[in-house]
Amino acid sequence: MASEKITKLEELTKLAADFVTRQKGLWDHAAWTDFLTSVRTKGFDISEEMQSGLGDMLEAMKRFYSAAASTQSVEKAMRTVVNDSVAFVKQHKGVWGHSEWEDFLKTARQNTLSLSEGTAEYLGGVLESVKAFYRLSPVSVVQKRVSTVREKAAATPQPALTAEKKPEAEPVAEKAPAQPKAAEKPLPAKAKKPEAEPVAEKAPAQPKAAEKPLPAKAKKPDDLTAIGGVGPAMAKKLIAAGITTYAELAALSETESEELDKSLNFKGRIKRDDWVGQAKKLSQDR
Repeated sequence: MASEKITKLEELTKLAADFVTRQKGLWDHAAWTDFLTSVRTKGFDISEEMQSGLGDMLEAMKRFYSAAASTQSVEKAMRTVVNDSVAFVKQHKGVWGHSEWEDFLKTARQNTLSLSEGTAEYLGGVLESVKAFYRLSPVSVVQKRVSTVREKAAATPQPALTAEKKPEAEPVAEKAPAQPKAAEKPLPAKAKKPEAEPVAEKAPAQPKAAEKPLPAKAKKPDDLTAIGGVGPAMAKKLIAAGITTYAELAALSETESEELDKSLNFKGRIKRDDWVGQAKKLSQDR
């Protein structure tokens, strides 16, 4: 029977849990250094940020291990809690509220037979340490990229749809009131020409109100199966990773598409079938 394929996040947390249980919650600097070396040999690129997060994860698991040591099988409890934590963090994409936490705690108590109130407190530490590593995972990076694309699209002003206005009629200048006729007097030898009446100035035209752009409408998800090589199952995985439109897939860089391919276990299909190029063409043809 083929072994179950696991993601980098699941593999890393499994290595950490095995280390804590093997050391029975106690280790020194030399053991910590050996653990980092073994993690690197598994293909993990442990940056300074990841090393700090990994230390926090081990400490959280250590506290849980010590609190759960009185249970029937602390190794089994540790494995179950870590697996449940990874599944929970991935399901909620690293974000959850109090009600989701209560449901998770209830499930953890059922799966580990019994958890005391004290032990349950350390469970939150394990969950938070897993969440910190999830945010460094390729899927999380791609989701941030997709969110940036969506924000840029929403910020692009759409052409205003305003009804054409008829030009406003210019105001008619008021005629100067007629001057009363003077009493008739005998004209002098030479009559003076009457002075021309001043022309009334036209009132300036009122400026039109500035047209306000309408807010951008939310884009509907595209049919990702229109991309050659993307079946319904793969489309669901892409949507779960946060990619719902051709434009979002087209915006991925080569590095991001490779990381996404590995995370979703597409076995090189994204590059081989040129999904990004197909998505760009579909996006432009709309």
